[in-house]
Amino acid sequence: MKTLNRLMILLAGLFIWSACDEDGDKYFLSSLTSNELIASTDNIVLTEDIAHKNVLSLAWTDRTLAVSSPDFKPTDLLKTAMQVSMSEDFSGTVEESTETSLSKTYNAAELNIVASNLGAEANVASKLYFRLKGTTGNNIAPAYSNVEAVTVTPYKLDTRFATVLDQNSNSTGTMLFSIEDKGVYRGFVGVDAWFNFLVKEANGTVWRNDNETGMPFLLTTAGDWKCWFPGISGCYYITFDTGNKQWSGLSIPSLNVSGDIEAQLVFDKATRKWSVGFNAATAGDVSIQIGGTGKLYDHTCAKANGSGGYDIDDSKAKDTPVAFSGNSTALAFGTTATNLTVHIPQTGDCTLTLDLSDSHVWTATVTQGSVDPEPELSQYLYLPGIGPDDNWTYDRKIELYYKEEQKYAGVVDVNSKWGNYAFSSSDAWDGDKMYTLANDDAASTAESGTLVKGANKNITAPATGLHLFEVSLKDMTYKTSPVGNNIYCYYGIEGDNNLYPIAATSTPGEYSGTITLPQNSNWGVKFYIYNDWTGAYGGSEGKLYYNSNSGFALQAGTYLVTVNLISGTYTTTQH
Repeated sequence: MKTLNRLMILLAGLFIWSACDEDGDKYFLSSLTSNELIASTDNIVLTEDIAHKNVLSLAWTDRTLAVSSPDFKPTDLLKTAMQVSMSEDFSGTVEESTETSLSKTYNAAELNIVASNLGAEANVASKLYFRLKGTTGNNIAPAYSNVEAVTVTPYKLDTRFATVLDQNSNSTGTMLFSIEDKGVYRGFVGVDAWFNFLVKEANGTVWRNDNETGMPFLLTTAGDWKCWFPGISGCYYITFDTGNKQWSGLSIPSLNVSGDIEAQLVFDKATRKWSVGFNAATAGDVSIQIGGTGKLYDHTCAKANGSGGYDIDDSKAKDTPVAFSGNSTALAFGTTATNLTVHIPQTGDCTLTLDLSDSHVWTATVTQGSVDPEPELSQYLYLPGIGPDDNWTYDRKIELYYKEEQKYAGVVDVNSKWGNYAFSSSDAWDGDKMYTLANDDAASTAESGTLVKGANKNITAPATGLHLFEVSLKDMTYKTSPVGNNIYCYYGIEGDNNLYPIAATSTPGEYSGTITLPQNSNWGVKFYIYNDWTGAYGGSEGKLYYNSNSGFALQAGTYLVTVNLISGTYTTTQH
C-alpha cells in the first residue's frame, strides 16, 4: 500500500480554539515540528453537560499531499478525509468525513456520535484511532497519514430525541420525541411560512426531502434538498416517520379556552407557547378545556406544477380537530378535549400559558400579572446612515442567518453621507429598536466593535465600497470586511478543491462570469467572498444563504453565472 510522503510544513505553528462556550475555553496545539497529524489531547470523558463544547482538535499541514507513486502528477488534486476506527489497523468499522481545511474539531456531541456508531460502549473508556486518507480519483491507491490514538469515554445516546435543523444545518433549538423509540418523532414547532428544515437523529443521520421525486413530505437521507412547510406560518404539530420515510404537519391556527376561563390563546413562535391574559374574579382551582381545528398537511397535498416539480396545495389539507387532555402538568395531545384543572393564584390580572416548548412534556399554568409575549426576531437589520442620502433611509439591510444565535450578515454598498450609521431592527425610525455604541465607547472602530441597545453614539462607517457586515445581537458585536473585485466559485466536484474567480460587473454587488463543470457537481456549487474559504454562500432555487453548508446542484456543462451579494440572489444560464 502506498503511503503519504508526510505533509509539507507550511505553518510555523497552528492553534485552534473554541468559542462555543461563554467561558471561552481554548484548545492549543503545539507548533507543528513534524509533518504529522497531531491531536490536542489523548484522553476525553464525554458527558451530555458538555455536548456543545469543543473537546478534540486535530491538525495537519497543507492538504495538497505528495504521494509516493510514479503515476501521481503535480497537477493531481488530492481529496482529504478523516478516518476514525476502533481498530488500530482500520480493519473494522470506519467512520469517514471529507475535509477541506487544515484541521478538524469535534464537540462532545459529535465525537460521542462517532464513538457510538463505531460500537464503543457507553461509560467505558475505549481507544479511537484517527488518520488522514488521501485519494486523487485517478486509480492511484489511497495514501494515509500517521495514526493518532485518543481514549474516549462516551455517554449513552438517547435515541428517543431528534433535532430540527434550519436550512443551513444549524440547530433551531427544537427537539422532537419518539415515544416508543422506533424512529417516529413528534413535537410542536413554531415556524415561518415556507420554512426549510432538516431533522437529525441522535446517531447523526440527517433526514431531508426526497429529491428524486421532488414530492413534499417524502423523506430520504441522500441528496441536498430540504423539507419545507406550507406557506402558512405559526404552530405545527409534526410527525416525522423515518421508517415509512414521510412526515406530516398539522397546522394549528388558533386554540380556544372554554369552561371557567373563556378566551382565545395567542401563539408565540419564538417560545412555542400559547398564552392569554384574563381578569380572575376568584382565586383557586378552576376547570378548563383547550381545543380547536387544525389543517393536516402530508404527501397527499402535493400538486404537480408546470416546472416538473410539486407545490403544496392548501385546498387539499384536511380539517382535523385538535385538543388537549390529561392533567395540566403532563398534557396529552389528540382530538378530544377533557377537563383540565389549573390553579389561579390571585384575583385580578392573570395569564394562562400553554407551554409546548419541551419535546414531550407539555403544561398549562396560570401566573399572576400580564405577561407580554417575547417580540419576534426581525428578519433583517437595517443600516440607516450607511448610504448617500441627506436623511437617514432604511434601504440597506442585512439578513438573519442563524436565528438561535441571533446572527445577521450581508454585503452592503457603503457610501455614507455623514460618515456614521446605526443598526435598526425596524425599517423606520424607532429609537427603541436601534443598536449603536455606548456614549463613552472609545474602542469600537469601523471594522469591529460592541453594540448597545438604543439610539446612542453612532457607528463610524467603513470606507466607500462593498463591505461584508456580520452582527450578533446575542453577543452584541459587529464586524465589517471589505469585499474585493472578485468572488470565488467552488464547483463541488470530487477531487477539485480549487476556487475559481468570478469578476465584478459595473453593478454594485454583482459578479458574473462563465464556469465549466467537467462533471456533475457532487456536493453542490457554492460561492466564497474571499479566496481563503471564508465568507461562504450556499444556495437554492436562486436564493443565496450566508454561511450555508449546502450548495446547489449543477449538471456538467458551461454556464453563465451571475451573483448579486446585495440582494442575495444568483442565476445560472447554460450555454
